Amino acid sequence: MGTTNSRRRAFAGIAAACALGLALAGCGGGETSGAAGGPTKLVWNMWSGSTAETENWTHLADMVTAKYPDITIEFQTTGFNDYWTKLVAQASGGETACILGVQSLRAPTISSLLVPLDQEKLQAAGINLADFDPSIVKGLQVDGEQLGVPYDFGPLVMYYNVEAFQAAGLPAPKIGWTTDDFMTAARTLTKDGKYGFSLYPSIDNVTPWSLSASGTHPVVDGKLNLTQPGFEQATQWYVDLVSKEKVAAPVQATSEGTPALDKFISGESAMTVDGPWQLINTAKKTKFTVGVAPMPAGASGSHSQVAGSGFGVSTYCDQPEAALKAISVITGPEALQYLAEQGRAYPARTAQQEKWFRPELAGARDGLQEAIKNGVFSPTTAKYTQVAQLFRQHGVAAVNGQTPVPEFLDLVQQQAG
Repeated sequence: MGTTNSRRRAFAGIAAACALGLALAGCGGGETSGAAGGPTKLVWNMWSGSTAETENWTHLADMVTAKYPDITIEFQTTGFNDYWTKLVAQASGGETACILGVQSLRAPTISSLLVPLDQEKLQAAGINLADFDPSIVKGLQVDGEQLGVPYDFGPLVMYYNVEAFQAAGLPAPKIGWTTDDFMTAARTLTKDGKYGFSLYPSIDNVTPWSLSASGTHPVVDGKLNLTQPGFEQATQWYVDLVSKEKVAAPVQATSEGTPALDKFISGESAMTVDGPWQLINTAKKTKFTVGVAPMPAGASGSHSQVAGSGFGVSTYCDQPEAALKAISVITGPEALQYLAEQGRAYPARTAQQEKWFRPELAGARDGLQEAIKNGVFSPTTAKYTQVAQLFRQHGVAAVNGQTPVPEFLDLVQQQAG
């Protein structure tokens, strides 16, 4: 994967994602640059889940032009789940944007679309990776090559409705709470048409339960293994929350990016699992106080996979130096402080992390820091995007008790190859 040509040949391996037939959003638009010596226009592709998020990213685009007046940025966005299929579709047509959003778990899926960022390139753009948390720097490497510069990272955590717990006479989730504590709360809070918990069949969301229960990750030695006993047992426990225990809200197939979080925000559920990147938007939308706790401890403790995101340069970009200059700004100290203060990102830059804890997020400090301390670096595979899509696609029937969990996991394992 060391040359551009070999990386483009490798793209054939990810094109299979198109066969899943997912909706494509905004599939036009490559990067455009000006004449030699003239202004440069770069297209930046990134996912977003709200108008507020899009405004955050366009603010960073303006910061690039403020620092480099000869560079302008055209920001293009779509939802997280559609984003990866969009990249495949664009690359199939021989074009992508110049700057691409990269998520650590899905970096191998699009590695053929990204320029390796060696020390010389990074230094020329004024980027020092020593300024970033080493776990997410490593997370944006594939086969030892750095493919992105990080902007955020973090583990999945438990969101909970503070007032709902108080009204039910339940102690607030805190460091050291257990799966048994979670189940007690979920049962108590499931009443009057509302549920203790909301979930969706996402491999990302099952994994922290599996890590906490038995220390089992679905990727072992670089290979997907969904049918290993520990992960199968965790998945069974997870789907039973809906179909057997009935403490989690029923699930319907949807193309929405955050159906479980949406139920939490509406007050239909009192707990859900999501990442720190969603907290400020969630807190703005709810009519209640949002608390944050680490994952409930199981037999192996309280653990979640640590993941994060950053930005890379497309192999199709004809102005890679300008693109990396732009990335140096949108991952720079000022930009990450801005994102932290907006609550959009728990910064990958260590010096800016304290800025994330705005007064209204002060209650999240202990839970998030404990979750980071006990976080597990998450291995991934080149087909992780396809696996995640298949898991969602077939998981609804499993959650609703229509497909046995072993059959569901075997189906995803087989279809993912």
